[in-house]
Amino acid sequence: MKKVLTLGITVLAGLTLTACGSNNTSNNQSSSSAITKKNMSDEQAELEYTKSAEQLAPVFQSIADSNLSLNDNVRLTARNADKKITIYNNKLVKYKHNANYKVIKKFNDSIATYLGDIEGKTVSSSYNTDIKEVSKTNKAAYSKLGIARNKKMSDAGNAMNAKIAELPGVSGKTIRTTNYTITITSTETTPHFEGGTDLIVYYTFKNTSKNKNIEPTESLIEGAHFTQESKTSINDLDLGNPSKDSDEWNSLEKSASQKVKPGAEVKCMGSYELDNTEYPVKIQATDPDNNDAKLGTITLELPNN
Repeated sequence: MKKVLTLGITVLAGLTLTACGSNNTSNNQSSSSAITKKNMSDEQAELEYTKSAEQLAPVFQSIADSNLSLNDNVRLTARNADKKITIYNNKLVKYKHNANYKVIKKFNDSIATYLGDIEGKTVSSSYNTDIKEVSKTNKAAYSKLGIARNKKMSDAGNAMNAKIAELPGVSGKTIRTTNYTITITSTETTPHFEGGTDLIVYYTFKNTSKNKNIEPTESLIEGAHFTQESKTSINDLDLGNPSKDSDEWNSLEKSASQKVKPGAEVKCMGSYELDNTEYPVKIQATDPDNNDAKLGTITLELPNN
């Protein structure tokens, strides 16, 4: 795999055949050029799609097996796959005037660009864009060809995505940090004991660390910054103090204040004093165990709005 593949691959020139007259005289009285147009049948297109798609399967699997590190084994697997994609492209040029060829060629080119990005010594900023393009051209290929997506590639891709889903970040209403996961399950509002309104936040807390006992309340305070806009400003929200109480809340608050063992998951509750009842609450999530790295934002619409 050549370094230039980081940006794409070279478009292959078309093949031409020269047809000469039956009498090859010194005057060369009759000669002409014609482009041979070969048809790529639907069956051939499906075969070519399958061959290309199955070059991605070992690459995805090697990335999953390496815990998402692009190590030497991943790069070697990508390099071998790229060599085969290049061979496929070379052999397909004879079909270049066929509609099915264009579909397969786009798919192959997107794969080559993605594989080239893996081969680079450092992953470029286009890495995520490149894998999205592979997904796009893959969908276009099996949709236009009227075939099922490739199972080997899908299974390996799912394995890789499962690993990606474990990385620190925010998805939906879930915050994943290096050592724990917080998922907000529901919210409600209730009167604050000194007037105003509190937001009750119900959440599950899972300790994903290997050997740490972690307290949910402390983790929520450290890794989730609650703010709320008003007409004039952005306000940091203080912890709430609801005017009412219940056995359920007492139980959930107790769970949140006790340390959770590695691998365990508990249901918890927290409360925040709202600045107003008009604007949504936003949570800026960070990873306390990774230099407070920014993970993303969750927006909570007020339940009564």
